[in-house]
Amino acid sequence: MPSNEMPPPKTPRVAWLATPAPDQLPEEVAAEIGPIAERIGFVPNIARLLAVTPRHFVGWWRYFDELMRGPSNLTKTQREMIAVVVSAEARCPY
Repeated sequence: MPSNEMPPPKTPRVAWLATPAPDQLPEEVAAEIGPIAERIGFVPNIARLLAVTPRHFVGWWRYFDELMRGPSNLTKTQREMIAVVVSAEARCPY
């Protein structure tokens, strides 16, 4: 290693971003995710993360909702299976 380079960190660096608590979501986010959160019993982490910029959450949620529930020749099960395969291929835990 050249003398002007820093040694690698001993522990991996992790990004950290404060997200709102479920009971502190911005109004527009709560309006969109509230009915789902009540049904499943929790606010999904993706909603809390995107709530940092409510406009992004609302846009993403409406897009997701259209893909999963909008008019289509695919059944709900087929749509869910496509999502599972895409997540698995992307090595996404969700």
